[in-house]
Amino acid sequence: MKRPNLNRPSTYTKLTYIQKATKVNRKLRTGDITRVAEATGYSVTHVSDVVSGKNFNDMIMNKAYDMTRGRITNAKKLDSVMN
Repeated sequence: MKRPNLNRPSTYTKLTYIQKATKVNRKLRTGDITRVAEATGYSVTHVSDVVSGKNFNDMIMNKAYDMTRGRITNAKKLDSVMN
């Protein structure tokens, strides 16, 4: 069965769970854990454990990744504020 065209380049590769977790942790801001918890229906504690790597949950990690996808990293943000 042939997959439909998803408008992705031929060089597209999916990120692994660990790659997503790393990117999310570099871009988290105050209140993000609470917003992910509200959006997914999980408790704030469980979401925090998933984002920190204690537990695994694809739905929570995908929601957190989608929320932080377009942001600059915290290091770049601090660098721009300091200079």
